[in-house]
Amino acid sequence: MNEAKPTRTQRRTEEMRRTIIEIASQILAEGGTAALSAEEVARRADIAPQTVYNRVGGKGALLAAATELAMIENRRHMDAAYAAPGSPLERIGRAAAAYQRFAQEQPIQFLLLASPPDDLETARTLMALVTEQNSKLEQALREGIACGEIRADTDPAAMATALWGMFNGVLSLAVRNDGFKLEDAAWEKVLASATLVLQAGLAGRQAQP
Repeated sequence: MNEAKPTRTQRRTEEMRRTIIEIASQILAEGGTAALSAEEVARRADIAPQTVYNRVGGKGALLAAATELAMIENRRHMDAAYAAPGSPLERIGRAAAAYQRFAQEQPIQFLLLASPPDDLETARTLMALVTEQNSKLEQALREGIACGEIRADTDPAAMATALWGMFNGVLSLAVRNDGFKLEDAAWEKVLASATLVLQAGLAGRQAQP
């Protein structure tokens, strides 16, 4: 049975919601989380603040929606990396590179994914995105174990979560906005060192000399 097409009112409602989220993303890029509010989004969109609350929500919901939008856009690149020809480790490497670009191009949204806010509803939305991507990493790890490229004693689910957490930590050093942020040259050395350790730790019989 064919699904009913959205009505004109439903389309306009969705268009307004999308506009609100895009404006929220722009505000985040310009001024960070401190600059974001439903009132500022409403001012830029030339609508009533209540419309922002009705279509998306308050600051937490705006943060989650903007991060979800950024992650969905980045997901296309990561999905392409996992789907492209190559060994499991090669595909994992390409997906990691896509995630790195996401962190550098959308640092605020990346940091929200790496360390979700305390608000349960916002965190639930973001973690659903993370779980989806980690499941693809887990599958690539399983394929690597099956072909001998990745060591057989690897737990794919646990390793996917571990890699996500470790890579988040390293990437955070490049994009955070405090004294722990590393300069580009120093961070590139840290990333190369972390990558070397991860590759050596994952290597199975076929990857060994």
